[in-house]
Amino acid sequence: MSLGPLIETYEWRLTVNWMIPEIEIPGDMWLATDQVLQLFESDPQLVDGEAEGRRAGSSTADVRLRAFDSGSWDVQTARPDVAGRIGEIYPDAVELDNW
Repeated sequence: MSLGPLIETYEWRLTVNWMIPEIEIPGDMWLATDQVLQLFESDPQLVDGEAEGRRAGSSTADVRLRAFDSGSWDVQTARPDVAGRIGEIYPDAVELDNW
């Protein structure tokens, strides 16, 4: 994952509406970053889905990723370091007015 150390200790709750090929995603559970990476090892195409991320042990998500297709993602975060890293990786990224 491109955010590397910034999210290594994160937990994620996934909502996947459509993925090719379909992967079994545990419902409404928080998964560690390494568990999520294992789920996606086969490089499926995520067409419609969302991931909420929080620091392990926190009750508040501070990173949200939303996929429209494998090449179109929105990122919402309250963390300036994550927003900055997104800008470094994807220099053509733009700030959205609303989610």
